[in-house]
Amino acid sequence: MRLDGIAASPGIAIGPVLRIEPEVLSVRETEVAPAEQETELESFRLALEDSRGELASIRDSIAVELGEQEAAIYDAHLMLLDDPEMLAAVERGVRAGRNAAWVFQGVMASVAARFEKVDDEYLRERRADILDCERRVLRHLLGADRRVLLQLDEPSVVVAHDLGPSEVAQLPRGRVLAFVLEVGGRTSHGAIVARGRGIPAVVSVKGALQAMPAGSRAAVDGFRGVVEPDPDAARTAHYESRRERLRAQSSALEAMRSEPAVTLDGRRIDLGANLELPGDAPLALESGADGIGLFRTEFFYLNRFEKPTEDEQYRTYRGVIERMAGRPVIFRTMDLGGDKVASYLGVTHETNPFLGLRGIRLALASPDMFRTQIRALYRAAAHAPGRVRMMFPMVSSVDELLRSLELCAEVRADLARDDVAHDPGVEVGIMIETPSAVWMADALARHAAFFSIGSNDLVQYTLAMDRDNERLAGLYEPLDPSVLRSIEHTVRAAHAAGRWVGVCGEMAGDPHTAVLLLGLGVDELSMSCYDLPRVKAAVRAVRLADARAIAEQAVRCDSAGPVRALVRERVDALLPGYLALEHNGGANGAPAPERA
Repeated sequence: MRLDGIAASPGIAIGPVLRIEPEVLSVRETEVAPAEQETELESFRLALEDSRGELASIRDSIAVELGEQEAAIYDAHLMLLDDPEMLAAVERGVRAGRNAAWVFQGVMASVAARFEKVDDEYLRERRADILDCERRVLRHLLGADRRVLLQLDEPSVVVAHDLGPSEVAQLPRGRVLAFVLEVGGRTSHGAIVARGRGIPAVVSVKGALQAMPAGSRAAVDGFRGVVEPDPDAARTAHYESRRERLRAQSSALEAMRSEPAVTLDGRRIDLGANLELPGDAPLALESGADGIGLFRTEFFYLNRFEKPTEDEQYRTYRGVIERMAGRPVIFRTMDLGGDKVASYLGVTHETNPFLGLRGIRLALASPDMFRTQIRALYRAAAHAPGRVRMMFPMVSSVDELLRSLELCAEVRADLARDDVAHDPGVEVGIMIETPSAVWMADALARHAAFFSIGSNDLVQYTLAMDRDNERLAGLYEPLDPSVLRSIEHTVRAAHAAGRWVGVCGEMAGDPHTAVLLLGLGVDELSMSCYDLPRVKAAVRAVRLADARAIAEQAVRCDSAGPVRALVRERVDALLPGYLALEHNGGANGAPAPERA
């Protein structure tokens, strides 16, 4: 029997199962008389205070164990407890005669529901943080016992419906072999803490509790997102063998961390890191990245009730730039859409947000907010002239690019007139994510300084399928020749105009497809910090001539099947044994893809 989920934290584990049963907190609506309302509000304030104390204690322990970067996760929880809108909403509800627990749960449920509908995985997983805070406060309000996670008498595979990041942090590190959760995603803060603690994790495993009773054993593959309940002797030996290979892989990857990504015949390719938050910059350096190939700026606009100021953005961008110590940083301007829009923008619901007001379209429809971000980026770039780049998302026409560039020119003129320090030489590029951008690449290249192909969106728009629709999962195929030919066409058009081309997303982070992209002429690859050392190892193991020959054969195929076979036969033979498809889940198989 095999259970499939999402690979959330890499590693292999085999051991006994320890189940953590779901926590149930029953909240009833009751009336609160006017004379009792102040007492009710005081109880709520005390619950918040106690919750803050617990979170601060957890934060401090994680800071000691893992460092300030991982500990910053709990700062977000503390901010939630101090959110003025939440506090005001609860007070209004209590003043209207309802008990604080009922009102608070309703407010938090409303916030969580907004995040649940967001397309971006990272932002969607913030719902788990909200629920984690909600449970903590409700325990105090209801007088419920603090949830005590079972003691691990022996190293075990922990299986639960869900665990918040604060609960993950409290489990004894030396006794947890792996986590298996029925819900969650790779970018949930619980998964981030698990990765920081070096604990394998597979999440979104439907039916995990039912399939793994107490006393059973389980094998967990945190690379492929696979869980095998009660593996037999042969399967146990298989996983133990993989675990030994992974130890060898870790040593090999660490040895080349500071080496460049250069093929055996001398072709250098830049490897960038995809980052979500400012505090992640040290991860890029630790992974051996040449720079940041995609810094997502959406965190500035969501989970807040007002627009970010220019100075706020400037300070944050400057901090990222300075932490990268001279390495290039590409900031993607706000990639908001109909499915992930800040409440203050006033954008109405769209029937099909994927084809609606998103990316550069929404930015151009909000020129004041767009201008503020551009000003902040130009100002921050003054602290590393020539090393900062700006990139517009979801550009589908030359007109959109020209309008955006006009706005950039106006901002530069304003900064120069006001004698504000800035770097007027910031290179401005675009993401290629739609078929229209692919087939207008020659015209776009006359105005954009570089291209970055967002492979995840390019696949879904080229194949006309929703990559988040589970029923269509089998149709999401990065190795489809139509996708490869789109990339090939884009690269040729860019190179003809003297522009360089990068790829970010799932394809860039898979060592095998990275070799295909190298053969298609791509100049830069940007991926998660975890994937980067593996892709570097792949690049350093091949010759450009061989990669080109494989890519030329791949684009002539009629369907994805022959391309996959080609990758298995030709690419796999070139790579080190620890990167083999047999051991790592297949092309595009592990770890779980991230959104580009």
